[in-house]
Amino acid sequence: MEELKKTLLLIVPATLLTYFLRPFSLTTLDLAFLLYSIAVFSIRRSDRTASLGLFVALPHALFGSESLVPLIVALGASMRMDKTAFRKRLSEFLKYYCVYALTVVFFVRATDPVWKSLLLSFLPFSLMFSIQFNKCKWFFVEDAVFVSCLACLHIIGQYAQSWWILIAFALNFVVYRWLLHYKMKTKELSNFESNYRDFRKKLAKLVEMVDSTSQSSSIYESLNKLAEAISDLTGFKHVLINVLNRDLGVIQRVAYHGMSEEEFTRLRQNPPPIEYVLRFTQERFRISNSFFIPEGAIELPAEYVAILLNGPMEDEPEAWRPNDMLIVPIRSPMNEMVGYISVDAPQSGKRPRLEDIQIIELVADQVYKLLERSQLYHDIVTRVSYDPHTLLLTHSAFLGVLEAEIERGNRFAVVILDVDDLSSINARFGHEAGDQLLEKISDILRNRTRKTDVAARFGGEEFALLLRNVTKSKAIEITDRLLEEVRRIEFNVRVSLSAGIAMFPEHGRTTQELIKIATQALQIAKMSGKDRLMIL
Repeated sequence: MEELKKTLLLIVPATLLTYFLRPFSLTTLDLAFLLYSIAVFSIRRSDRTASLGLFVALPHALFGSESLVPLIVALGASMRMDKTAFRKRLSEFLKYYCVYALTVVFFVRATDPVWKSLLLSFLPFSLMFSIQFNKCKWFFVEDAVFVSCLACLHIIGQYAQSWWILIAFALNFVVYRWLLHYKMKTKELSNFESNYRDFRKKLAKLVEMVDSTSQSSSIYESLNKLAEAISDLTGFKHVLINVLNRDLGVIQRVAYHGMSEEEFTRLRQNPPPIEYVLRFTQERFRISNSFFIPEGAIELPAEYVAILLNGPMEDEPEAWRPNDMLIVPIRSPMNEMVGYISVDAPQSGKRPRLEDIQIIELVADQVYKLLERSQLYHDIVTRVSYDPHTLLLTHSAFLGVLEAEIERGNRFAVVILDVDDLSSINARFGHEAGDQLLEKISDILRNRTRKTDVAARFGGEEFALLLRNVTKSKAIEITDRLLEEVRRIEFNVRVSLSAGIAMFPEHGRTTQELIKIATQALQIAKMSGKDRLMIL
């Protein structure tokens, strides 16, 4: 409604100014300038200021008709090539047209040379006006500068021999651009300081909320309090906390804030399969340790989703859309995803900032602690998927991760590693010494790989690695470095590993094919003298 009132208020002066200008006779040159105007605003759509309009207005006023300048500039601004709603295009057309038309009417009618000289002297003051009143959001900040610049142009047209005026205009334009750049940098610094102070306040508030939540008697009350805390801290109106029940193979909805009880009940009674969330946890969607899925990137089944918005909250590229999704994983201390938090409808109307995502990630850590302490969800979130001796993924858990990675379709490598002569070490020094050696090797595999990689205890003396987003040469480099790390282990005898590598999708498109190829490469490495890697 507010935008409608502003638009109606702009229509009246636009109509009156058109009466004075009468810009209705378009020539071929004017049409060429119209195309030029559209091109300028399309190429520099991120820098739509009054100064950008000068790149259109100045040459058109010099070679065309002054009375058509407002129409050409306004049409170019509103007809630029991007995705913008018609209402916003109309609003921008009226804003540009009114400012430019008012300027042209004012200066074209001011025929007295004394007035023109006076208006020219107003130029430095208009610069100061532009800088001081930079919080004006309805009209453009640089309007005052444009008024003076166009005044200079008009005078140049009347007194072409006055080259000093042309030089003064050029210098003022350069100074103006420098001041605008300085203002933008100052604003960026101010925003950074403001965001930092805001982040610290949110952290303090989060600690306070966690302390009060821990005193709750019911797991549901505690989780709902944390959901409410997420809404308070980040401005998202709707929050949903979910747990991955691997025994049942479904996603359980366990707490919420901001939606109706009926809607939450509908979602809880239609639990999606666990594979549903794997579609969203792709590297291309990663922000921090979470995942933002923009509208249209993935088709969402209606029965599993609550559409809580009827349309975009703003007509801006960074506006939050009805089908946007933010998935913040809830992870165990072993970095296993046991659930996730999803949010919707930010009060700002914008897509999430990094600071807000990090705040939700901190809350997700507290959610895990509550789930782990509860009798109802303890077994679900602490389900054994790690080998108790090496703290690496078990054989079956690794195969599950491998299958999920194949579904995503991203390039990766599978590495099977075997401890050379472990049976001889056990026979010579005892099984306890052999177990200690396995623990040392597992520490290297867990701590010397990238955060995106996955390590597993694959058998009695075998380990497995999933190296995400690697080329063949990168996989060889990472594996070779790990083998070198193992050689440096201080032990009673020299320690070494043999390794076989398989690449997806070159060596196979199923779990069985990849494991088979990697194992065959491992066997060749063993037969070739051990302490080396092979890739077919």
